[in-house]
Amino acid sequence: MQDFFDGLIPKIQEAVIKDFQDIQEQVGSEKIYAVVLGTDSSCVTLGLCVNTIEQMKKKDIDYAYNDLDAYLKSLEQYNLSDDEIDEIKNEPLPTTKWTPEEWVYESKEMATATVSKMLRDESKVISDKIKALSDETGFVADEIYDELHGGYYKKFIETVTTAFRNLIQSNAFGLAPENTTYFLHMVDDHRAEKIAKDSSKVLNVKNVHEEFLNQTKF
Repeated sequence: MQDFFDGLIPKIQEAVIKDFQDIQEQVGSEKIYAVVLGTDSSCVTLGLCVNTIEQMKKKDIDYAYNDLDAYLKSLEQYNLSDDEIDEIKNEPLPTTKWTPEEWVYESKEMATATVSKMLRDESKVISDKIKALSDETGFVADEIYDELHGGYYKKFIETVTTAFRNLIQSNAFGLAPENTTYFLHMVDDHRAEKIAKDSSKVLNVKNVHEEFLNQTKF
């Protein structure tokens, strides 16, 4: 497993830069404020997500109008006063700023798809080892499962973080560190908050990391 992940670092870096260059062509003159590497709860996929100030504002405005109207309509049954309705309207608007699932630019079936294929293959090797060590009922000792399955997860996060950090430190994205936020994102998983915050601390300059912590809600 160690050899696999050691060899994966340069492959991740190459794939991410290739996808980023392709995404940049779509972004054009828009201002990028965040670059994210995302995965699933099984850590067998890897994708690049990028968002811009322009796309965030556009999406937030769409959500503000569509969601607010629908929300107010749902409250009609409670016969709210005009003051109560005004209070709701004046509440801070929701934002898609730190929600990669809502972002426009992502690497679908691009270079990082090759890395995802390699991750799935390695994950199957781990699963086959666990199965081989299971008894006839399919039970496997906790320490064996934790060593293999937990070891894969730990090495995945370490490897992706290292590859991402190498790219940032070499200025491969060509973005100003004080104006760009980087983090890892895991979709629909209770570990998402810890992964995002831990990776942000490693990948960003101090003031950007602190701002990210202050603005994000998981």
